[in-house]
Amino acid sequence: MKERNDFLKKDSDFRSLAKKAKRNSNIRVVLISIVVSIVVIFAFFYISSTILTKTMNKETRIDTMWNSIHGANIEQRGTSTNYHLFSATTKTEFNKVVDGISISWVQREKRYTIFGTSTAITTNGPSGSGHINDQRIPMYYNGERVIEFVHPEAEFSGTDDREIITEIGDDKAIEVALSFDKGYSLSKVQKEFGNNLAWLWVDTYSQTDIADFYNQSNETGKDTTIIGDDVIGFHYNQDPDTQYGANHFIETLEILNEKGKYQGLAKNIIQNVTSNHQKELIHENLDIIGVVITGTPSEVKELMENKMVRGVFLGVTTDKY
Repeated sequence: MKERNDFLKKDSDFRSLAKKAKRNSNIRVVLISIVVSIVVIFAFFYISSTILTKTMNKETRIDTMWNSIHGANIEQRGTSTNYHLFSATTKTEFNKVVDGISISWVQREKRYTIFGTSTAITTNGPSGSGHINDQRIPMYYNGERVIEFVHPEAEFSGTDDREIITEIGDDKAIEVALSFDKGYSLSKVQKEFGNNLAWLWVDTYSQTDIADFYNQSNETGKDTTIIGDDVIGFHYNQDPDTQYGANHFIETLEILNEKGKYQGLAKNIIQNVTSNHQKELIHENLDIIGVVITGTPSEVKELMENKMVRGVFLGVTTDKY
């Protein structure tokens, strides 16, 4: 009987030890699982963050380069970033400078994912309203007029904003787009408009584009103008060593032409500017077909009477003081 009791006691102790060992084993498994999960989660977020940052840096850089030559008298001001669990959103702000006064312009938002993709969320742009029989319907953004251009080879009735500009007082600073009757050299344009120059419009259009302007005018019976937000050119730089900004324009095109999402656009622009590579891509071969000038109405009135000017279109108007 004593031996039986000893055996039962030992069996009970063994079961207790076995339960304790199993419990300890389960605890170790749980702890290991927690640690592994934490490591995996941190690794996942680290890799995701790296991919997001790399994608955003790459795209922001190339977007900034494109924005520096796309859009008349529009400057990229800065980009802010909001991070989410599996994505990030950037908001880029733009402005215009009118006779030294900064005016807020468009905002653009993009969403980036951990998979290295990006999507435009919002791209607010100009809009206009008017009668169907109007020869021209002005465009507006945030209550401000949007400048327009007309290509030298496009049909043009002469309907522009000269009369409106003459009615504006000199307590205002205004932005005005001047379209030329043909392409001019950079040196000629700088000589004629230098003191009030803000931006220069480069002829980047093919014969197909010009034919489209002509056909559109014939179909609608209206002038075919191009809004300033959609044209290609460069900001005027007073430093002659930079060829007044033309060198940066050329360098930017060459970089964009190497790779990236703007490569196709840059390739077409270079092809059109150089007449299918018959000319060198240098500042002497740029045809300037329009400019943006800023200043008081009195200053602008004198310049818009220049014999080079074919069309005059009003943009932003702001208080000078």
